[in-house]
Amino acid sequence: MERLIVCIVSWLAFVSCISDFTPEVEGMRGVLVVDGMITNGESVFRLSRSISITGDLRDNDTISNAVLNIERSDGVLFEARQDEKGVYKIRNGELDPGLAYRLNLTVDHKRYQSTFLKPLFTPEIDSLSFRKKGREEPVTIHVSSHAGKEALPYYRWSYRENWEVQAPLYANAREVAPGVVIWHNPYTSENLYHCWVKDSSKILLIGTTEKLAENRLSEHKLFEISAADERLSVLYHVEVSQMQMRKEAYDYFKMLQEEIERTGSIFSPVMSAGDNGNIFNPDDPDELVIGYVEVASVTRKGMYLSYEDDLYVPDKVIPCQIYPKDFNMGGLAWYQYPDSKTYPRCVDCRQGKATKDRPSWWPNDHY
Repeated sequence: MERLIVCIVSWLAFVSCISDFTPEVEGMRGVLVVDGMITNGESVFRLSRSISITGDLRDNDTISNAVLNIERSDGVLFEARQDEKGVYKIRNGELDPGLAYRLNLTVDHKRYQSTFLKPLFTPEIDSLSFRKKGREEPVTIHVSSHAGKEALPYYRWSYRENWEVQAPLYANAREVAPGVVIWHNPYTSENLYHCWVKDSSKILLIGTTEKLAENRLSEHKLFEISAADERLSVLYHVEVSQMQMRKEAYDYFKMLQEEIERTGSIFSPVMSAGDNGNIFNPDDPDELVIGYVEVASVTRKGMYLSYEDDLYVPDKVIPCQIYPKDFNMGGLAWYQYPDSKTYPRCVDCRQGKATKDRPSWWPNDHY
């Protein structure tokens, strides 16, 4: 039977593609979207309706009333917990190579499940690397890996990022109430000069070595970072997760790229034959559900990029004028107490998503 799906796909040449598909067109709202896989240790699933499976979830699109579990073929069930709205985590332990696994979920009194699959065991990542062709060119992140001839040649990647940012100017104190001053010690967390940001991949990264002589990926490009991106301004860390896939899973995601190239539009109703993924409603097999739940182990590797690598080329500088202490302007913060002031944005690193939440494993002595 034919199913209707809608996707947004970004082009990446050769054997990989970056896909971010958003079934958000009139008449398509309300479709269940499942993003996640069953993996070793802890499995994470994001549930939503009619939005991108890899994009930021909005409050009215997330599904927070679902009941999930992972079922093992010997009858053991692993129940889910919801740590944040629309995101469910299941501690299922190490994968047993002799048993099969599937996802069960109930949403609005409807049952859904993925097909039982035995686990794949993903090869280790050999190395992560970066390239930069010119001073103002972007930094590209690459992965290298290899596996034996008997291993499947289909891969998916995701990544987590942490980076440090700094305020344009260092303030020695701040006044939190009239006459109440907090001194900024750069060697403790009582400063607003050093901050940290965390994020995760919002794109779908897949690749294959199917047409290569060996099951080997040599500096395979994953994504890029603009030279002017603040991620490169102080210290940046990325942890890449690598997952092996079955041909059916790879074909499912690859199909989205091929269909969008055929239609020539980023918002196109795409008609494709066969099932869309491996998740279905056993009581209503004709209901459209978007997603494919693979069962595979995950291997991970991390890499740091530092300002010392000379990768950062800011395209603008925040103007920060310094004012005398008695200058009459509201909303000013201290710069060098008690002699001068400036705008809060110039001395407070907590801008955008940045916080004082320093990762416990962060390697430098900034706080």
